[in-house]
Amino acid sequence: MVAARLWWLLIALNAALALGIQAAAPSQPAQSDREKYEFAGAHPFAPTCPPLWVVYCYRVLVPGTLELIPVDSEVRWRGYRWAATTAAGSIIAVTVASITSAPAAGVAAAVLTQASYGFAFTAYDPFSADPAVFVFVAAMAWCWMRGRWALALALGLVGMFAKETVALMSASLAVAALIPPRRRGWEKWVGQGALVVAALLAYRWALQSYSDWGKELGQSAGLLQIDLSKGGWLALWLEGNPPVTRVYLLFVSFGFAWLYALLGYRAAPLEWRQLALGSALPFLALNYVQNPERALGNLFFVVIPFAAIALARVPASLAISAAVLTGLITARAATSSVWLPPTKYTLVPAAVAAVVVVVQAVRQTGRQADRG
Repeated sequence: MVAARLWWLLIALNAALALGIQAAAPSQPAQSDREKYEFAGAHPFAPTCPPLWVVYCYRVLVPGTLELIPVDSEVRWRGYRWAATTAAGSIIAVTVASITSAPAAGVAAAVLTQASYGFAFTAYDPFSADPAVFVFVAAMAWCWMRGRWALALALGLVGMFAKETVALMSASLAVAALIPPRRRGWEKWVGQGALVVAALLAYRWALQSYSDWGKELGQSAGLLQIDLSKGGWLALWLEGNPPVTRVYLLFVSFGFAWLYALLGYRAAPLEWRQLALGSALPFLALNYVQNPERALGNLFFVVIPFAAIALARVPASLAISAAVLTGLITARAATSSVWLPPTKYTLVPAAVAAVVVVVQAVRQTGRQADRG
């Protein structure tokens, strides 16, 4: 009864945080892929997909589903964003609370997730497949922790129609299953990853073979005009940002949760540590086709749980305060909201909280070692 009540409270908290950040974000993004996604939804698998929009025409699941909802386009996109981020954050928060048996850790996980750069950016620009990706990725992480390889396979096969990132998650599960000590039934996890990746490639091949997409794409300057042999989008990002800006952008993906995650890594369950190692290469590769601050934001399914596990070692008030302070930094960076305090006002308090968390967490670990 207590567990069920906590779960509902965490779901409500995620819903409130997702709605609050969405309300604080600017009404319209300066740049958006909305037109491309809406074309894919209105003309699924159309052979006339514009050459440089092809990558979006593959992603039919979200816009195609939204086209079936008989409400204003603005309402359904923003409603979808709110529902999806609520669901993804709830999965992470409930899983963390269940593993740590610490309600404060679940609360911290909810705050860190909803305020993370990736999640908060979708409040600024909800017109994308990213919120749906967050749901699929969070659910597949839960499948990994629970040993549900068949459900993970089903999610991967459906989710690949939302965005290719879901296939990266399937591949991550396959790699994680091979990390010693290999978990029981590792062959099934490897198999599900192979099937999803093969299905994605077959899907791409089929559409390129039976439409003009492949021909037109070849005549344009390649996929989104990015040369992967020369570093892809990552090279452009490095070229366009000075060193200090690069460090800042990488930091604001999760703020001080990066530090908390390092603290919590060793205390995390073996399966979660394997998942972190398995997802490292696939999701780092994502930086080649997406801004690193957004690409790294997809690692919320390991960074946030590790961070929350570390925060579970300190008093609840400190844990939640630390999560809120770093969340203000990341949410502000992602949304540029005038309703959130500028980073210069929150960085120092968040850093002080981080130092206190580190000191107390290390002391708590020492006490446990002495008792052991």
